Amino acid sequence: MRSDHLCNLSHPFSTIPKKGVDDLKYLKGLLVLLLLFLIFISLFPRQASACDCARPESVNDELNRKTAVFSGKVIDLVDENKFSYSQSSADPINVLFEVKESWKGIHTSQVIVSTARSGASCGYEFELNKEYLVYAYGDKEQLETGFCERTELLSAAGEDLDILGKGKVPTEKVDLQGELREPGKSNLVLYLSIVGILLIVGFAIFKRVKKPRL
Repeated sequence: MRSDHLCNLSHPFSTIPKKGVDDLKYLKGLLVLLLLFLIFISLFPRQASACDCARPESVNDELNRKTAVFSGKVIDLVDENKFSYSQSSADPINVLFEVKESWKGIHTSQVIVSTARSGASCGYEFELNKEYLVYAYGDKEQLETGFCERTELLSAAGEDLDILGKGKVPTEKVDLQGELREPGKSNLVLYLSIVGILLIVGFAIFKRVKKPRL
């Protein structure tokens, strides 16, 4: 009797039905596959090309070419890929400006402009509550700017301001705070879904293993 008891202690799965042991092995396999998947995607971040451009020399040429030219204060910044499993220097950052003056294309009190996350991908790294002179291109509904434009801190844009002259004050009052894109949560939702499924499967297997045999 004592030897049987010791045998059971040395083999903790000996009291579990074979089907239950197989289920536990299956769950272990799923967990290993999930871990390998997470490691795999973390090792392959999205690639971004290095920035290679010449800064425009002529203020008037830029004024003619660009969709919008304005000065304004950054009142909000939104990183669309904040919750992404991997981040790239080319990820879009949406910047909300309170417009001070406009020389082209802007007549509203606020405007949203997108740029790449960092200068490595020709993005302009805006800072909250600072004022800038912005040269933006693209559609009026989806303006963009970057390091390769003449976009600059307003305090350092004296030469441009002298050439541009006095701008126009926005005539239409708007509030675009609600139109800023929220950070992407697709990867976070994916991870939570996988974990949730594994927990449900694990609980079901645990209940099945613990169920007494008839």
